[in-house]
Amino acid sequence: MHMLMMTVIGLALLAGFWFVGRLLNRRAGRAVINGPRVFLLVWAAVSFYNGYIGVTKAGYSVQAELLVHVVVFGLPAAIAVFLMLRKI
Repeated sequence: MHMLMMTVIGLALLAGFWFVGRLLNRRAGRAVINGPRVFLLVWAAVSFYNGYIGVTKAGYSVQAELLVHVVVFGLPAAIAVFLMLRKI
């Protein structure tokens, strides 16, 4: 359940970064910020911290957290890369 919750939070955060990036770029009339690129940096930090808490506080093994990390970080990150390449 936590993995699903974190993945949904990541997708919502990506939508927010994407929307704010498009809004700022439209107002400036040029490319000021790449929302998905900024999201990748923030989401990497959040998901690595989530894994750290899982290993140190919750008692999960590093191997188990790495498997969870693939989904929690990977799915929103893959969509962010797709948005960057499509320049949507």
